[in-house]
Amino acid sequence: MIWLFDLDNTLVGRAEAFGAWASAAVADAGGDGDDLAAIVAADEGGHGSKEALARVIVDRLGWDDDLPAAIERFRAGILEHVRPYEGVLFSLDVLRDAGHRVAVVTNGTSAQQRGKVARCGIEPHVDAIVVSGEEGVAKPDPRIVEIALEWLGAADADRRRVWMVGDAAHADVAVGRAAGTRTAWVSHGQAWDGPDRPDVVAPTTREAIALAASPQGAVVD
Repeated sequence: MIWLFDLDNTLVGRAEAFGAWASAAVADAGGDGDDLAAIVAADEGGHGSKEALARVIVDRLGWDDDLPAAIERFRAGILEHVRPYEGVLFSLDVLRDAGHRVAVVTNGTSAQQRGKVARCGIEPHVDAIVVSGEEGVAKPDPRIVEIALEWLGAADADRRRVWMVGDAAHADVAVGRAAGTRTAWVSHGQAWDGPDRPDVVAPTTREAIALAASPQGAVVD
């Protein structure tokens, strides 16, 4: 089996890291709960415009930074706080020890995403890392899945034996569908509210892996 994992909010707690940084930044600036709520909302779980987020931060916290400097400032704060989810690296090791191939497939800039990978010690636990900013193509474009499979030496793999695992329906589930793989959605307790439910839905990445790797999740030839 081949496993392709999203990075943010799938292997590492990006939302938690941003929240921790934002809370400290608001406190340092003498802001209040409304400021924090506005900043977190503008982040859109990491999927919003970085320029729009920086503008909200500058306006709310009274920073003198221009927008590019503000972006670099909150990105550095995320790196400072980001951590892997408990037990998830062990789960990756279990998959690889069983002979499965594992890759990270993430949208973002090379510096930021590689920084998270390094900070969380992920590289020794996977076989490949594919970053959209390095490849010039991003989820949900299925070409990024093809690139990952090529890096794994599995370009001709049966797509029924490939899992795309991630928390973002519009990116992770969508790219898996577009590429013809199986899909596992990490819900973080949310309900799936769209059509075409993913093959697996679970509140955490470890639970998603367990379900996908179970006999019920296995491909029946």
